[in-house]
Amino acid sequence: MPPLSLQSFAKIVYVIKILLCAILITVLSICFNQDQVSHLFLWGSLTAFLSIQADINRKVNFSQVIGNLIGSSIGVCIWLLISHFSKQHSYINIEYWLLILGIVLTTTTCILLKHAEYCGIALSGLLIVTVYDVTHNTFEGALWRILFCVVGCLVAYITDAVVRYFIPHLKNGLYK
Repeated sequence: MPPLSLQSFAKIVYVIKILLCAILITVLSICFNQDQVSHLFLWGSLTAFLSIQADINRKVNFSQVIGNLIGSSIGVCIWLLISHFSKQHSYINIEYWLLILGIVLTTTTCILLKHAEYCGIALSGLLIVTVYDVTHNTFEGALWRILFCVVGCLVAYITDAVVRYFIPHLKNGLYK
């Protein structure tokens, strides 16, 4: 059997990282979200999957967590504006305009803080916090979604560290 190419090995490692993230978040959801109304699985998985790197030479950078917190923080502010204006005015599209404002603020903040490369994860955090389902249309729900984003980032970070620990052993076993 011919040895795997480095590209094939990297793809297999990426699939393993995604599966480990899914398993960890599933276990956390079962343990801490038994009523299944907080959507830890959904928001945590989404954040973890966006944070995991397909390239085995690039690891999850802690700046991605910072980017996520930037987007989540701006998301809470935008959520407060949406909550306030949707009760005050009957403008049908005010939510969309406020979301666009959040997108502009998040992108600008990332660029000004020299984190432009993590703008995508910051925008994901923004949307996760501001776009909610009907069961969590509260400030507390927005704060929970921030926590779920952080959990997703931490799961991705831990998964990446564990897999990186085993990569040299796997490479040595495959490429002797």
